[in-house]
Amino acid sequence: MNAYVFGLLSVVSATLLAVGGMLLVRKRVGVDALSSYHEVAGYLLSVVGTLYAVLLGFVVVDAMEHTQELRVLVDQEASGLCNIYLCSDGLPSTKKVKIKSLCNQYADAVINDEWQAMQSGKYSVTAFKTVWSIWKEITNYAPETESEKTLHQQLVNEICTMTQNRRTRIVSASHGVNPIMWTVLIVGAIFTVMFTYFFGVRNLRAQILMTVLVAMTLALNVLLVFIFGNPFSGEFAIQPDSFKLDRMIFENFDKGVPPPP
Repeated sequence: MNAYVFGLLSVVSATLLAVGGMLLVRKRVGVDALSSYHEVAGYLLSVVGTLYAVLLGFVVVDAMEHTQELRVLVDQEASGLCNIYLCSDGLPSTKKVKIKSLCNQYADAVINDEWQAMQSGKYSVTAFKTVWSIWKEITNYAPETESEKTLHQQLVNEICTMTQNRRTRIVSASHGVNPIMWTVLIVGAIFTVMFTYFFGVRNLRAQILMTVLVAMTLALNVLLVFIFGNPFSGEFAIQPDSFKLDRMIFENFDKGVPPPP
């Protein structure tokens, strides 16, 4: 299902349920009886609403920051791969061709295989084997000239940084928002909306509008947690654009032609 359609249906459904609950309580209890609860319900709603707003705000901000950090990690991983490819150009012919070929294979495996696997919290075996091969090609190489020693040290630094970012990306893809946190968020949202039922406004349209605004605001924030809590799945997921740029660079570097914009 399209993410926009899913989000719209979720928000609308939650809002309709909230309004339906309000109308049911209003009919069963009566406006006059509800009006007598205003003073106590107001204080309790203030406490519950504040606590839930703080929790929800922290969770939303944390999920958004986590997604942004992962975007940076993906860019750094791709940058490390590209640096390995470019630095290897100064190595002897046989070693250069081998490392460049492995860099191409790794980019292809990440784009075509691993990114889809990460949607279900998995990884590509092909990509894992390829990155190990790059490690072996770099670490088993014995440089002879000073220039090769400098390049070799840079290659070791780049592969260390690249694989560190890769491990973080794989682990993050297998962990979303904790189920306990989801339970707290959903139950907290339900309780917050239910507290608004203890208020009786004689103008029915006004009370419906207030309930709609409260329920919709909560539903939209919970939807944000769902979207950013799964950074590698869905239509708003992080994309392997940096690796696609790497592949374009690999295709054009030896030709001496910049990749097309």
